[in-house]
Amino acid sequence: LAQALWLTAVPIAAAPPRVARAGAMADDGEVDLPSALNLVVEGFQDPRFVAKVEEFTNINIETFAQVTKDGSHPVEWTIQFNKYKKLYEAQLAETLSQINVPVPAFMDYLSQCSEAYGGQPGYEHFDALMSSLTASEDYDAFVKVMFAAVRENWVPEDDTPAPDGYQIHQVDFTIPEGCEPGMVLEVDYLGARHSVVLPDDAVAGGSIKLHLQVPSDAVDDAN
Repeated sequence: LAQALWLTAVPIAAAPPRVARAGAMADDGEVDLPSALNLVVEGFQDPRFVAKVEEFTNINIETFAQVTKDGSHPVEWTIQFNKYKKLYEAQLAETLSQINVPVPAFMDYLSQCSEAYGGQPGYEHFDALMSSLTASEDYDAFVKVMFAAVRENWVPEDDTPAPDGYQIHQVDFTIPEGCEPGMVLEVDYLGARHSVVLPDDAVAGGSIKLHLQVPSDAVDDAN
């Protein structure tokens, strides 16, 4: 589904020179940090974990296919973000516990790696790992992941053809109190700003169907 949920299969061959190593293998079974990083990547690529993330995404598509107003988000989005975060935290903790690597030590090493060779040519695999971890720790990044999932699972309506590069989403919208027919409202949907003119039969508290034109690709800012 959403590409931000996936990690590339290219292993991290070695740590950058400026990052200290912890040794190949300790007596208690602890592996060195570069090897631990490879194992963490493999853990996030594990089909069982990928299936969990995919299931989470699928069951929450409708939750994030909502029109919002005034830049606010439903409380349910925060609740689902916390669940998404726990998925990644649990997977990371399980992998590190199996190789006797403390989570704080690993996270410190990961930070050093990011400074040393994040965004460098040839280390796209590391960037993919950081992208997924960022989505699991940053609410805004998580929301973008879910918006992408909504777009990727969009099913065209037969009676509302979309122009090239766009999708037409039909969504329900509850008219806020104090609104009247003919009023123009600014609403947000999947990270984009839309102007909506209320129909003649609009009633505050009632629901109307909106047909919103959405770019097929992500947008970074509302406009």
